[in-house]
Amino acid sequence: MSEPNKLYQSEIITLHKAPLIGTHCLECDDGQIEVALNRAAAETLQKVIARFLSPAA
Repeated sequence: MSEPNKLYQSEIITLHKAPLIGTHCLECDDGQIEVALNRAAAETLQKVIARFLSPAA
């Protein structure tokens, strides 16, 4: 298995506020990755990151 891409920078650019639409830009070893976000996707990402950061039960 190869090494995972390293993340150097992460930024979210808001394109529209109503409805909430944006782009999540990730600067990685292999270059920039852009992911489209809406409110539902951002809320899902927020939950996943919170679970990742919480101590193991």
